[in-house]
Amino acid sequence: MKKMRQIMVIGITLFLFHCANTSYYQTWGKNKVRMNGFSTSEGYSVYSKFNFSFTRVYLFWGLSNVRDKSLDELLAEIYLKYPNASIGDLKIAEEYEFSDGMVDLVTGGIVRPYTLHIKGNVYTLNQRTLKK
Repeated sequence: MKKMRQIMVIGITLFLFHCANTSYYQTWGKNKVRMNGFSTSEGYSVYSKFNFSFTRVYLFWGLSNVRDKSLDELLAEIYLKYPNASIGDLKIAEEYEFSDGMVDLVTGGIVRPYTLHIKGNVYTLNQRTLKK
């Protein structure tokens, strides 16, 4: 009986660690942001790649957000670094990682973090292809 209880607890714990894994794509914004890339026929070329993480924090079992940013706020640093660039191949994955689960477990759900992984390409307009 005790062994069965341990197996059930481990199974439920592993299941719950993967329940909050959400992946989604973003295609809007003040500047040009695309889910897919910009093509060379449009006059664009890949200038740089980016990949960063951000932790969103909620209180009281997710009811009140404490630390959260919009997509424009998250991408602001990239737009400041490359002011005339466009962002393509944007992928945003929200994960409930092991460390997030440990913080959630220790605080009894009062503090609930989620980690965002954001990656994509920075495209610049290639002037040579536009002068044809």
